[in-house]
Amino acid sequence: MPRPKNNRIVFEPPLYKVFVPKGEDSVKPGKVKIGLDEIEAVRLADYNGLTHEEASVAMQISRSTFTRLIEKARKKIADIVINGKELVIEGGNVHFKNNVIKCLDCHVVVKTKIEECITECPTCHSHNLLNFAGSYGHGDCCTNI
Repeated sequence: MPRPKNNRIVFEPPLYKVFVPKGEDSVKPGKVKIGLDEIEAVRLADYNGLTHEEASVAMQISRSTFTRLIEKARKKIADIVINGKELVIEGGNVHFKNNVIKCLDCHVVVKTKIEECITECPTCHSHNLLNFAGSYGHGDCCTNI
C-alpha cells in the first residue's frame, strides 16, 4: 500500500480555476486537471525563478518530490498548449499560507494571512465576499500548519 501524501504548502489560492483555449476550432479535445500543488510548483520554479531546492523548502517537501511534481505539471501544460485542451485547477494535498478575498459588490481583492477572518469588505463594507481558499475547501484546516 502506498504511503499517504504529505500536504504541500501553497502560498495562496489561484484567482482562476479554468482556462479555455480560444481559436477557430470550437470542438474541445478534452480537459486537463492540474492540482493546486502542481500550479504552485510552476509558480515557484517558472514564474518566480526559484531553484528546485528553494521551491521544495517553500512547499515543505523534499527536492526530489518537487522535481517529480514540476515535471508532471510541465507535461500537463505542454498537453494543454499543444493540443488546445481546457485547463482545470483543482485538488491536491495542500494547505494555504495566505488567502484571497474578493468583494462581489465592489470587486476589490484583499490578500490576507490564512488565519485572518474577513467578514466585511474594507472598501464598501459589504458582506458579499468570495473566499478563494474556502472555494477550494480550505481555510480552518490551513491555520494549523
